[in-house]
Order: sequence, then structure tokens, then C-alpha cells
Amino acid sequence: MDLMISSKTLLNSGYFKFFAPAKLNLFLKILSKRKDGYHNLQSVFQLIDLQDDIYIKIRYKDNKVNIKNSCEQINQKNDLAFKAAKLMLSNHQIGADIYIKKRIPIGAGLGGGSSNAATVMMGINKIAKFNLSKKYLLASGLTLGADVPFFVNGTNAWIEGIGEHLYNIRIPDSTYVIIVPNLNIKTKTIFNCFKLTNSSIPLKIATSYTAEHDLIKNDLEETVFKKYSKMSELSKWISSFGNAKMSGTGSSIFIRAKNLKMAKSIKENKPKNTNCFIVKGLSVHPFYLTDQLGSRQAG
Repeated sequence: MDLMISSKTLLNSGYFKFFAPAKLNLFLKILSKRKDGYHNLQSVFQLIDLQDDIYIKIRYKDNKVNIKNSCEQINQKNDLAFKAAKLMLSNHQIGADIYIKKRIPIGAGLGGGSSNAATVMMGINKIAKFNLSKKYLLASGLTLGADVPFFVNGTNAWIEGIGEHLYNIRIPDSTYVIIVPNLNIKTKTIFNCFKLTNSSIPLKIATSYTAEHDLIKNDLEETVFKKYSKMSELSKWISSFGNAKMSGTGSSIFIRAKNLKMAKSIKENKPKNTNCFIVKGLSVHPFYLTDQLGSRQAG
């Protein structure tokens, strides 16, 4: 499949279109390390309107899963979307053709891989009419990655555990400016380098995001900034415009913009060798608003 193929051509060829939004960690607290190597954490995940396009067509003639990604850096072996499709179709005599147009930077702490996986699961469930429950998809998603259940759940959330405990949270409508340097930071590397100094005191679970929460940073920043001087420099630069934070394990750093004029000014003056995105927060995953099947609606 030609990676430059148009959306119209794909839809006319029997594909269904879905959107896979990114997320921001509005803060991130690391509480403890578990015996299985994962860390217990607390965070607030905000859905944003920076999103990848995912096209899916069910193959009824065989059970092959073919996936093409516009980002050549993503190896099929490590592609969570491919793993998600295989998982969903493992007990069925059908396959899928999947095309992914990437906009979310990889290795940036924005959850693009997890979001793609969740959207593939939800999309296949819808168009193949499997009618699997959200509870089932949440549990299956967790086997693929700790952030996948958040995207399956589909609303902004206070996160506990390794990411499997989700509590709905109201977040004020916001515009964010995200700066992403030319760095691909691997989550596993950062967590391996991170050292818990003291037992962190857990925060009380909240149902609304407040100015008090906005003061809480990302516990992984120090580890990342020590390892990557470029990240430290970028954080200092954007901090002159507001309360800068790192999302996930990086490499993205963001601020909440006071207004669109300010956001555009930051983008115009961004440092060299960085990408800048002006995004809006979402309250609900697009899948649950429209079933997002573009011009092809599944019953």
C-alpha cells in the first residue's frame, strides 16, 4: 500500500477511518517500584486533539494482519497497533488491513503507540461486530501496555497503579503548546535510571483538576534532564512563558497557554531542531462521540 495514498481513496476502497488522540501527563508522581519491575504512580492524563489517522479494513478471505505505518521508524515487531490487531483477531478466522498516518511524534511521552493500539482494538471490535464489552477491552489492553486502558476508557483520568486504575476527572478547557526536540526517549531507559529517594506521599484522588495540581511536577524530569542536556535547555527556554512540564518520560515539554496569541508567538520563536504543536484539550475520545467512521458508518 502506497504510504501517500489519500484518505478518500482508502475510504472508497472499503477502509473505515478512526482517530487516535495523544495525551499529556499534567503531572506525574512515582510512588514505589513493584516486584515485577513496574512502578506505582499517580498522574492526570489529558486527551488532546493532536491525533493519528487509522484506517482499518477487515479481511474475510484469510486471517492475515497487514499493517503499514507512515512513520518508517516504527518496526512491525514492536508496533503496539499490530499486536493489538493480532490480539483482537486471534480467535477469529478473519484478518485486517491497517494503515496508520502518524502525526503524534514517537518517543515523546504523548502516548501515540498506546493510543494507536487502543483505537485498533475499538475499531476492529466495532466494524467486525464482535460486541466485546469495554471491560474486556480494558483488561486486554493492559496486556499490551500500561497506558492502553486509558485510551480505551476514553475520558480524562486520574491514574493510579501502573496505569490500570482510572478515575474520571474534570479538567478546564485549555490550549497547550508542546515543544518536541529531535530526541526519541525510551520509557524503559528512563525508568531504569530513575532512583526513588524517599517514599513519596500519595496525593488524594481528585474529581477536578485545580491550580494546586498545576504546581505538581513530573518526578522523572530530573532523571531525563541529567541524561539529555537538550531537554534541560528546552525546559528553561519554555519556562519563560509559563509553568513548563515534561509529559511522560519525554521528550515533549509543554505549557498551558494563556491565549492563542501567546501560543502562536511561542511557535514562531521555537528553538531550532524542534517541532511545536498548538493543541486543545479534549474531554472525550473522538471514538465515543461519533464512532468516527468517517463517510462509512458501521451499524
